Amino acid sequence: MARKGENIYKRKDGRYEGRYVKYYEANGKPHWGYVYDRSYSVVKSKLSEKKANNRLFSTAVPTNLLLYEWIEMWIDAQRQIKLSTKNMYYSHLKNHIQGSIGNVMLKKLNSAMIQRFIDDESEKHSAKTVHTVFSMLRLALKAANDKGYIGKIYVDVRLPKIQKKAIRILSPQEQKRLEKVILECNNRYDIGILLSLYTGLRIGELCALRWECIDLKNATISIEKTAQRVKNDNDNSDKRTMINFAEPKSAASVRRIPIPLFLVEILKSYQLESGFILRNDGRYTDTRNISRRFKQLLELAEIPNLNYHITRHTFAARALELGMDIKTLSEILGHSSVTITLDLYGHSLEEHKRKEMEKFNSLFENPSE
Repeated sequence: MARKGENIYKRKDGRYEGRYVKYYEANGKPHWGYVYDRSYSVVKSKLSEKKANNRLFSTAVPTNLLLYEWIEMWIDAQRQIKLSTKNMYYSHLKNHIQGSIGNVMLKKLNSAMIQRFIDDESEKHSAKTVHTVFSMLRLALKAANDKGYIGKIYVDVRLPKIQKKAIRILSPQEQKRLEKVILECNNRYDIGILLSLYTGLRIGELCALRWECIDLKNATISIEKTAQRVKNDNDNSDKRTMINFAEPKSAASVRRIPIPLFLVEILKSYQLESGFILRNDGRYTDTRNISRRFKQLLELAEIPNLNYHITRHTFAARALELGMDIKTLSEILGHSSVTITLDLYGHSLEEHKRKEMEKFNSLFENPSE
């Protein structure tokens, strides 16, 4: 039996067989090609290469090609996206598109069908999820349009409005209690949480951080990789997921962050010559383990259960409270544009501006006095 969406089967002789469409005849009949190997991962790699280079994208789309099949082939052909992004696309395809609009023939698809799909999705899922799914769908449809298979039926789709939620941050009192617990525990794991609180590191960036990327002499940290949990395609492993080290989410996320001198002194007490910073043996730490440890520390500090990402939000809020300009903060956080930073922390910035403007009260002299 094939794994869903992959067209890879295990044969009776022990080998894996991968099947792909070489081309379609004018009547829509597919002509199949095959690749073989005893390793599932090797067959999958060969199959992806064949799908990317086959004749499908240079011929007219057959009348019986389903939207689901087109999106699957489009995902397989992507070479410039990260493995985690590809896995996310496959998940959207399986969980949102396959059993609904995915069964419509590509040539028969129209804007009304897409709008109904979005409206139906909006009743079942959050607006943010619908936006994410449509983002992938739009890219796949644009690729079909570029080939002349369909018109621009994806342009005027109405999406649900995303309601912004107030970002929760640690209060100054909560942050002090958490820092006190961290210092009392004196655990190597916990220094990473302190780093996130004072540099805004994402959890994946923290788990991928190596001593080779820390310059204590010049008090800087270089962010070059991020740890991501992705689907495990190794057929010889019983683990469904694995940790993958990849480039950060955008070019702006590859950055150098100056660190406060108090952090330099703390890091010196844990420093090794090489390896990942969170363990004595230099091995990497799973993002899930850091999340679990963070929740333990919150409990010890008598703080409600919160997601690890709150450390990043708290850093941003404290930075604005201390008067850091938005451009500098955006670069430290690794945002691709200042607009993203403003969108996330604009409210905090408004509060900061109000406090700054209140200082003018001392300059005003009432002429009536």
